[in-house]
Amino acid sequence: MIRGWKAVAAVAVLAMIGLGSAVRAEPWPIRVGWVVTPGHLAPLIEALGKREPGLFKHLGKSYVMQTTRFQGTTPQIQAQAIGELDIAAFSTAALALAITNARLDVRVVADVVADGMPGYFTENYVVLADGPIKTIEDIKGKRIATNAIGSASDAAMRAMFRKNGIKDSDFTTVETNFANMPAMLDGGKVDFIGTLPQFLRQLRGDPNKYRVLFTARDAVGPTQAVMWTMQADVIAAHRPALIDFFEDHIRAVRWFIDPNNREAALEIVASVTKLPKEELDFAFTKDDFYHSPDARPELDTVQREIDRAVELGVLPKAVQIVPKHVDLSLIEEARKRIDGK
Repeated sequence: MIRGWKAVAAVAVLAMIGLGSAVRAEPWPIRVGWVVTPGHLAPLIEALGKREPGLFKHLGKSYVMQTTRFQGTTPQIQAQAIGELDIAAFSTAALALAITNARLDVRVVADVVADGMPGYFTENYVVLADGPIKTIEDIKGKRIATNAIGSASDAAMRAMFRKNGIKDSDFTTVETNFANMPAMLDGGKVDFIGTLPQFLRQLRGDPNKYRVLFTARDAVGPTQAVMWTMQADVIAAHRPALIDFFEDHIRAVRWFIDPNNREAALEIVASVTKLPKEELDFAFTKDDFYHSPDARPELDTVQREIDRAVELGVLPKAVQIVPKHVDLSLIEEARKRIDGK
């Protein structure tokens, strides 16, 4: 009788072990934030995974990807703080605020986009050619559009204003989506906008209507405009799956920037953005933001921009990013798997 109960118990234990293995085998849902595409590749890579599943070795096995769109980088601080976002797309300002204000133990893990890299696009800050703003000093008393206070676009804009003696109280800030800004400028609802590569065709096509007041490169130099960040405990809990994820991610980034895949890449961008392909011809060219083929962020520019923002009063408190708030081991291990060195 005792042997019988032992046998039953042994079967039960084996069943529990099998159940535990099945639970562990479930792919981890990685929740990724993004703002605007094709600059932010996350929604495009999600679409690529459905179109070219053979490109991804680990998707659906160790992880699945879930993307969420935000108005800007700073709203992602709260989402990450309350555990609703695993990978946040942060500007340098958002990174600094996440550490100093929200007290998140975050790590920079990968590149999203770099602005103003040699030969590549830099954000244009635009006014109407016949409008009231002729010089930066004319910003005083005007209405300034921004996608989100503390975003990469916003921080560069305010840095240039500070350099010219213009405080936040000298103008009115209007938060709106990048896509709405050109129409708001045309309609007189704002006097100044930041523009993404999507606006280049319109800007170049009507040079008598629009004028570039300055660029992000003029304001802050080449910068790691947006980077992926994760909380340290999330990295520790899911490290194997994250290395798998970044292996697939780097392959996908290289696929998008490969000229041989251009037509297929533009079809994906068009399907995600719902825009005609002919309006997206800037994507993955020198008229677009720079994407690192190894997903490696430009860390020296991150610290430089934070230090400058503190000096100019754009950020309230300094923070040292390297080495505590950086973990590039995930992309380094992933790259080694791909390149073999």
